[in-house]
Amino acid sequence: MNAKQIGLVAAVFGLVGVGVGIVGAAATGWAEAALATAATGETARFGPVFVAQSYLAATATVLVSAVPLAGVLGVLIGSRARGVGSAATTCGLGTGLGALAYGLIAVTVIVVSQGDAAAQAHGLVDAVVPTLATAFVAGAVGASTGVLGTVMR
Repeated sequence: MNAKQIGLVAAVFGLVGVGVGIVGAAATGWAEAALATAATGETARFGPVFVAQSYLAATATVLVSAVPLAGVLGVLIGSRARGVGSAATTCGLGTGLGALAYGLIAVTVIVVSQGDAAAQAHGLVDAVVPTLATAFVAGAVGASTGVLGTVMR
């Protein structure tokens, strides 16, 4: 196990989480403006539902994208590990903790950016269980791909 590499992987996830959160907030803000802010007629009636769905879709996309990132980082960091056990531990912990930070940061940015038309959209508490599940799965994928990465030594 290498604490520096665990920290590196977690830091990469955190930085990517900031960027993904900002892009997610921009996308959901765009949806909010297009579907509810200046809407009239039927769109005004259904706009808040569409806005809530766009926030949910953005959040789900953010969380799903943590797993491929864990796979890539697992292979990269695993290829530098001294052994299979070290690769599994370092990559598993790094990607699991990193995906947790990534999810919390990105989802927080998206939720905090919600405007008045997003009254029906999810909050932070609603996203805790999916974020924890994402961190667990990303950790398992990272550990597994870390082991695969040892073949590249």
